Amino acid sequence: MSKLIVAFPLLVAALIGIAIYVQYASSTLSLPISTGLTVLTILLPLFAAANIIYTPILNRRIRSPTLLHLLLPALHVLQGMLTVIIATLTAQGFANSQILDCGLEASWQLLWHNHDGRSIERIQNTFGCCGFKSLADRAWPREKGQCEEIYDRHTWCEAPWRAYMQRTSGLQFAVAVAAGIIQLAYLAYLRQQAIRNKAAQDLKRLPHDSERLIEEEYHDSDDEAASEDQSPSDSVSPTTRDEAPHRVEPSGLGRDEVNEWRS
Repeated sequence: MSKLIVAFPLLVAALIGIAIYVQYASSTLSLPISTGLTVLTILLPLFAAANIIYTPILNRRIRSPTLLHLLLPALHVLQGMLTVIIATLTAQGFANSQILDCGLEASWQLLWHNHDGRSIERIQNTFGCCGFKSLADRAWPREKGQCEEIYDRHTWCEAPWRAYMQRTSGLQFAVAVAAGIIQLAYLAYLRQQAIRNKAAQDLKRLPHDSERLIEEEYHDSDDEAASEDQSPSDSVSPTTRDEAPHRVEPSGLGRDEVNEWRS
């Protein structure tokens, strides 16, 4: 448990660092990644950590069961929705698709249209290239062939810029997935904890129930013994009474005859 306490802040800090790097790379090399998406990616690990830290605190502080049952699930649902949105949008940045091609094309065209030579030269100097889809395709300086002649470059920037875009979007996607895994692991932990608490409560009730059953059996045995003691032991069944020997007593008839015999 102590290892998890140490590892969790380090993991959150690492995810935040990766998200900040994505923001820096996107702004430095004019990648077609929206600033709002990179900011949300930075906030997502913080949101996950806040949910883990404040869920037990809110569980103890909030007295209303209704508010508790609404607030805590709402926070986790909000984090889950944010994770899914970021993962879905960033997946489009590293998959080979027309969306990625259109995004790179539109971003380079915007720089060219705004005469943003500094941003174009930053891309060209980073990858050692000139132009977008060819050496003369919207290269900077704007004069045709100047970039190739000045810097002696023979490759264009579409392929390396695309690869950098895919790598950066992959890192952003990894941050979202890692935050989602943290959330699922914490929800599984809460479920296991609830099961353990319920089992402990059942075990606490079990001794009282067993004592009550023992007392009931004890009282039942006492009642049976008392009923047996109250029944007469010398009671004789009717058949036994009929079988008892009869006492024969002489009747008063014939007394004169007896007296006559004695005389």
